[in-house]
Amino acid sequence: MERVAVVGVGAIGGVVAARLLEKGRCDVTLCVRTPFEKLVVETPKRVIEAEAKCATDPARVGPAEWVLLATKAHHTEGAAGWLKALAGPGTVIAVLHNGVEHLERVTPYANGARVLPVVVQCPADKVGLGRMKHRSFVRLVAPDDEYGRGLAKLFEGTDVEVPLTKDIKTELWTKLTVNCAQSPITGLTRRRREVLGRPDVSEVSLALARECAAVGRAEGARLAPGFAEEVIARQKKMPPDATTSMLTDAWEGKPLEMDAFTGAVIRFGEKHGVPTPVTRVVHALGSAVNRED
Repeated sequence: MERVAVVGVGAIGGVVAARLLEKGRCDVTLCVRTPFEKLVVETPKRVIEAEAKCATDPARVGPAEWVLLATKAHHTEGAAGWLKALAGPGTVIAVLHNGVEHLERVTPYANGARVLPVVVQCPADKVGLGRMKHRSFVRLVAPDDEYGRGLAKLFEGTDVEVPLTKDIKTELWTKLTVNCAQSPITGLTRRRREVLGRPDVSEVSLALARECAAVGRAEGARLAPGFAEEVIARQKKMPPDATTSMLTDAWEGKPLEMDAFTGAVIRFGEKHGVPTPVTRVVHALGSAVNRED
């Protein structure tokens, strides 16, 4: 039985852990600050309830074959103790983060493990301790290599889709462009996606998407010339009352995940000499909200 550790049991970590626990073919440990007895995930079709084997102290866990790192990107350093205890040369760390810097961010703490970048598509919310509401599908896009295929096998028999790609870079920058067009705006304004319907806000959203896409292309992502406009067109069809994870963090008084979003665009823009003026303004405001003085 494969040993799997889930580090960060928020909305994403809880949803994927519940699927593995429901399948029952893995030994799953939930690495958390506050333990709970049951993991409960409400889906559109059913409610998944599973006994939760929680660990709160890295000193009490051993190496795992799989570590699913589902913290916020800016909490990676805080998870270093878990990674040191759980990871080794025989471990694969599947990084279920936002942004595009999975390898750069996690490798320093990987303890010799393989780091697998994953693009997560999973509309879900944490609604209580050990309780999640999952609104539709869950998809983990992984590289088409032996480790990505291993992740697909891990979730075989569950309703977690694991499509494989030969171009994970394009997948990462595709999602980042979508996220940058909406998440920072909803987080800063503390308003749902309806705020993106304002003509003036829509212009800011389009500028953010264009800058992110331009930087992504410079980094080697294959994004079509009109991709930013496509993002905005799709955005207009989304339910106006929909939220983003950054908005939820803002409502809860948590730090906004700006560094993995706008911060990454600025860093790669500087690397390639691509200007990102609107992104810089939005990032500065987000940093001020986070009190990063």
